[in-house]
Amino acid sequence: MNARDRAAALIDAALATLDEERGLINDLNVYPVPDGDTGTNLFLTVRAIRDEIDHTPGADPGAVAVAITKGSLMGARGNSGVILSQIVRGVCSECHAGARPDTAILKAALRQGTAAAYRAVKRPVEGTMLTVIREMSAAADRLPDDAPLEDALDAVMASGRIAVEHTTRQLAALRQAGVVDAGGYGLLVIFRGLTDVLCGRTLKAAASELPGAAAHPGRPTLDEPSELSRYRYCTSFLLKGEMLVRGRLEEALEALGDSLLLVGDEQLLKVHVHTDDPGAVLSHAVALGTIAEVEVNDMHAQTRERDERLAHRPEGTAVVCVVAGEGNKQLFRELGCAAIVDGGQSMNPSAAQLLAAVDDLAGEEAVILPNNGNVVLTAEQAASMSSRNIVVVPSTSIPAGLSAMVAYDPSLDAVDNGRVMEEAVRVGHSAEITYAVRDSWVDDVEVRKDEVIGLVDGKLVASGESLLGVFEGVLDALSEHDPDVITVLTSLNGDTPSVADLEAAVSRHLPQAEVAVHDGGQPLYPLLIGAE
Repeated sequence: MNARDRAAALIDAALATLDEERGLINDLNVYPVPDGDTGTNLFLTVRAIRDEIDHTPGADPGAVAVAITKGSLMGARGNSGVILSQIVRGVCSECHAGARPDTAILKAALRQGTAAAYRAVKRPVEGTMLTVIREMSAAADRLPDDAPLEDALDAVMASGRIAVEHTTRQLAALRQAGVVDAGGYGLLVIFRGLTDVLCGRTLKAAASELPGAAAHPGRPTLDEPSELSRYRYCTSFLLKGEMLVRGRLEEALEALGDSLLLVGDEQLLKVHVHTDDPGAVLSHAVALGTIAEVEVNDMHAQTRERDERLAHRPEGTAVVCVVAGEGNKQLFRELGCAAIVDGGQSMNPSAAQLLAAVDDLAGEEAVILPNNGNVVLTAEQAASMSSRNIVVVPSTSIPAGLSAMVAYDPSLDAVDNGRVMEEAVRVGHSAEITYAVRDSWVDDVEVRKDEVIGLVDGKLVASGESLLGVFEGVLDALSEHDPDVITVLTSLNGDTPSVADLEAAVSRHLPQAEVAVHDGGQPLYPLLIGAE
């Protein structure tokens, strides 16, 4: 794997962990202002890094480090995103060409990341992501250079967890709200994804290792309206020019607001400031160069929206399912599915349809079950477009979706439900029986048009002239997994075997398994089978 692919895998892991928890990070956001966008800003900043990696032609480690640094600066969103971009900049300064990551490099990278982050903030405040990155760096520095990288990363994460937990005591705003710092927690979430990839581990479920206040930061409740920020507009932009004088612009903008951050170099500066007069800010900037990527957000409106969300959010999680067939839809409803989107093979719903279904739900927490391999990416796109906390469980068949619904617990949040539901999908097996639409080769087996074919977990295991015969071949394949329960979903086709014949076949091939046959009514597939 070259440097670009390794970097992409790392950033993908950071995006995955952030996406799981960005709604929670948004709700934790009370400092410096309770505008509820820290999770989103961190996610968009990291996604900009990923986009820049995709557009990098070379795979040289140095070129990749430059791309990551550029992507973080150009795409930095909000106060937290700008500080993150400087941590990234410092870390990448230690990514030397050809060097494999080890503890010595980790120590140097964290030192540089910490120094760059502190330099970016004119008046550093403890109890923020600055404190967290400093404590993580200090933990690494206490280790010898030849310590195993995995041990060093675990020590860094342990120190970060403690630092996040301590933020509640360090800032009055956090203490009053009873939460940890959103930026610090977001930084820890990012490092969790990076650490798991570097150590070759499967990505952990959200917050699985966090103790104390950080273990279950919980979504804060709202006892009274949040205090509005001193200044109204969060204003950010890129300033391009030649021989840009950072101090000159900094002096002018300090008189117009607070939370001022200017990072970059003499040719490109990322500017972030809270102000009541964005126009005056931009006027000062255009006198020095050209501006781009201008973004102005009304923090007072964001605070009110966050308060409204916290005040009216019901407990628990609702599930949106993509399902074809009236009988199947009824099964999902009986198991607790709150909204059904019609679709499946050859009738894939759009992201807009999935978003509309989520928007009709009362709560902020949702799980989407795509129930078809062609719908998984669409569901993930819909989740990324929504301000709600949405987890996509990548179910690729209706039987897999039913297994997930059996594991569903409406009292759990979306992240915890996503974990248990995805595990149910992972350990189960799905089979499909249908007709070949043309002569072809499938898994090195010749299949004739109109022949009955049976697939288990996407692999052809049986073919023949009769549905019942192929069904028995599928059962033989499923017997390798020793299932306890077999669920059969029939279509409305007149040639579907009788319930008695299906039950008898299961009894012969899997005598230990319970069997349930339902009239699913799905198109294209005379039989769908789930094994648990």
